[in-house]
Amino acid sequence: MAISRRKRSQITRTLVTTGCGAFLLFTASRIFSAPVEYGDDSSESAFSQDTIGNLLGKKIDWHDYRLIEAESKRTGPGEQGNSVILDAKESEGLGRLFSSNGFNALASDKIALDRSIKDIRHKDCRTKKYYDRLPSVSIIVPFHNEHWTTLLRTAKTVLVRSPPKLIKEIILVDDFSTKEFLKSQLDEYVRENLPKTRVLRAKKREGLIRARLLGAKAARGAVLIFLDSHSEVNTNWLPPLIEPIALNYRNVTCPFIDVIDFDNFEYRAQDEGARGAFDWQLFYKRLPLLEQDLKHPADPFKSPVMAGGLFAISSKFFWELGGYDPGLDVWGGEQYELSFKIWQCGGAMYDIPCSRIGHIYRKFCKKLIASGTRKHDSN
Repeated sequence: MAISRRKRSQITRTLVTTGCGAFLLFTASRIFSAPVEYGDDSSESAFSQDTIGNLLGKKIDWHDYRLIEAESKRTGPGEQGNSVILDAKESEGLGRLFSSNGFNALASDKIALDRSIKDIRHKDCRTKKYYDRLPSVSIIVPFHNEHWTTLLRTAKTVLVRSPPKLIKEIILVDDFSTKEFLKSQLDEYVRENLPKTRVLRAKKREGLIRARLLGAKAARGAVLIFLDSHSEVNTNWLPPLIEPIALNYRNVTCPFIDVIDFDNFEYRAQDEGARGAFDWQLFYKRLPLLEQDLKHPADPFKSPVMAGGLFAISSKFFWELGGYDPGLDVWGGEQYELSFKIWQCGGAMYDIPCSRIGHIYRKFCKKLIASGTRKHDSN
């Protein structure tokens, strides 16, 4: 990618002005001085075609058809991903709940922890098969003062909609919460109702990045999957997310992130795919897919930058990269740091259309992003 000396100087001044730091300056200079490949399938870490069958077994259909059939028949508040409409009396006092959580917590409380949601994947995802010997995963969910039902729904949907043999553990990382129900009450609930799940507690307020690092250091799975604490995983989300990592441990994968409406908890698509990018003020941008990606809408496609908190990475590669920089304090830039290191260290980053996860974009976070401010947050 050629760039003039004058233009490079302008970009450098912009980076310094916005306080992006020396690491971003180094990375930008590398990008503008020579072509950068987002991944290399000929890497020494990639399996040869002759050995894949011996290592990963045969391709199988991972769908849980009994669960899919049972969920298709469910009715009730929020079922099938439908919205929850409160009456006037129920809506009293919602202002306090919104200011505390950034979403309609009462609507969440009316919804089952394992509510059914629509399978909105591309139709081709329903016939795709994946290798039957995939690596185990540790799900890492940092939280700070998260609402009770949204936190539990994150863990519950992982357990319900994932092949049990692939789930090594779910680690709920409590970043020094102050809400009483997130202390002994949470410990007891997890112990009695959420198998393979444990709560890991920070001894002081750490912030999002160091909370994730606490979970990653304690994880025992071959693959680390980071989720936000107000998420819902969709049908057959896990095998397509981790198969690329099984093929090459330097592959990093991101699900399609769907929208859970902060006001009524309706589950819907954000879009049908876009490539991650950013401007020089480090605001995240979504760019149209390339022509070759549109030809195969159910296949993984490379993306320069991840969206943020929902992704999978091999534990080995995560620590080869040094994990996150523990000096990152402020929410809203950690995805760039990790994405740049993935590029620079021989990795590849893919978005996975057949893996979809719903996420609540909090009301106050939407305002903060729109205004260009940043905040300390653990989720």
